[in-house]
Amino acid sequence: MTTLENKKQLLHLTWPIFLEAILFSVIGSVDTIMLSGYADNAVGAVGAVNQVLSLFQVISNIITTGTGILCAQYIGAGKTQNQKQPLVLAALLVNTGLGILFSAAALFLGDALLTMVNIAPELRGYAKEYLSIVGGFLFVQMLAMTFTVIIRSHGKTRATMVFSLLMNLCNLALNYVLIYGKLGAPALGVSGAAIATVVSKCLACGMAGIYLFVKILPGMSWRPQWRALGGCMRGILAYGSPAAGEQISYTLSKIVVLAMVNDISVTAANAYNYVNIVVSYVYLFSMALGQGTSIMVGWDVGKKQPESAKGLCRFSVNTAFLFSMGAMVVLSLVRRPTMDLFTNDTAIIELGASVILANFLLEAGRSRNLVLVNSLRAAGDVAFPLYVGLISMWLFSVGFSWLLGIRLGLGLVGIWLGLGLDECFRAIAMQIRWNRGSWMRRIGKLS
Repeated sequence: MTTLENKKQLLHLTWPIFLEAILFSVIGSVDTIMLSGYADNAVGAVGAVNQVLSLFQVISNIITTGTGILCAQYIGAGKTQNQKQPLVLAALLVNTGLGILFSAAALFLGDALLTMVNIAPELRGYAKEYLSIVGGFLFVQMLAMTFTVIIRSHGKTRATMVFSLLMNLCNLALNYVLIYGKLGAPALGVSGAAIATVVSKCLACGMAGIYLFVKILPGMSWRPQWRALGGCMRGILAYGSPAAGEQISYTLSKIVVLAMVNDISVTAANAYNYVNIVVSYVYLFSMALGQGTSIMVGWDVGKKQPESAKGLCRFSVNTAFLFSMGAMVVLSLVRRPTMDLFTNDTAIIELGASVILANFLLEAGRSRNLVLVNSLRAAGDVAFPLYVGLISMWLFSVGFSWLLGIRLGLGLVGIWLGLGLDECFRAIAMQIRWNRGSWMRRIGKLS
C-alpha cells in the first residue's frame, strides 16, 4: 500500500523536477521561437544537431544512471559519506574523461555526424556552426549531469530546480543579445544561440558542483581508494550499461527515424522539430513523476521494503497516465494556434496539427514507460527494459515508421503512429514485468 506520507514525500520530490522541466521547456520554446524569427531552417538544423549530441549524452548515462541507482540505494541503506565518496569520485572521473573524448569527436568528426542523420543541404551550414560550438563543450554538460544525479538522489530536487532556473534565464538573455545583436553585440544568429547555450551550461555546472561539495559532501576526500573505486565502477557499469544501452538504442532509432523525416521534405523536418517541442509539455509531468518515483523506489530497495516500492509505482503509473491524457485533450483543442507560435508557414502548421492528434497513441504508452522503466531500474532490474527496447524500438519505431510513413505514404503522421506503437508495446511489457515482481528477488541479495 502507498501511505499518505509516501504520497506527500513523492510530491515533495516531484514538484521541483516538474517545475524545472516546465521552465526548461518554456524557455527552450522561446529559444526556438527566437531562432525561427531568424530562419526556419535554423530551427531544423539545431534540432538535427541536438539529436546527434543526444547520442553522446546517453552514452554518458552509463555512468549517471548507474550512479543514481547506487546512490539512492546507499542512502536507503543508511551508508555514510565515507562509504559514498568512492562512488562519487568514480562517476566524476569517468564521465569527465568521456566528455573530453566526445567533445573532440564533435569538433573533428562533425561532417560525418551530420551525414549520419541525412541532414538536408540547406540546413547543413547552420548545423555545422551549432555543432562545433556546443559539441566542443560536451564535457561540461556531462560533468553537470553527474553532479545533478547525485544531488537528486539525496532528495535535494529543489536545489537542481534553482540551478535550472538560473541557467535558463541566462540562456534566454544571451540568446536575445547574441542572436539578433542587441545591446551593441554583433548579430551572430545560430552561433549566438550556441554560445548562449554553452555559457549557461557552464554556469549551471559550477553552481551544482559547489552545492554538492559544500552542502552534501563537505570535506570530501579526493584521495583515490583504488579497490573501492574498482568496486564502485563495477556496480555503476552493472546498473548503468543496460540502462544506457536502452537509451542508445532509443537514440539511434530516433536518428534513423529523423533520416526518414529529412528524406520526406524540409517541411516535414521543420514540423517534426516543432511538434517535438510542443508535445514535450505533455509528458513533462510523467517524466518528473518517474524520476521522483525512482528515487523513492531506490530508497525502498536500500531499506529492503519491496511492498512499499510496488504500491508507490502503481500509484505513479495511474497518475501519470491520467495527467498525460488530460493534457493531450487540451493540446488537441488548441493545436493550430499552438503551431502558429512557431511559424507562419501554413504547410508546417497543418502538418503539425495532424501529427499532434496522432500523439494520443504515443503518450498513452510513454506516460507509463517513464514511470515503469525508471522504477525497474531503481530496483536493479535494468536488463529487461534493454531487451524489450531493442526489439520494440527497431520493430515498431523504425520498422512501422518506415512501413506507415514511407511505404504506405502516410508521411510524418505515419511515422508518428509507428513511434506510438513502440511506446505502447513497451508499456505493456514493463507493466507485466513489474506486476510479476521478479525484481523483488534482487533486494535480498543487496549488501
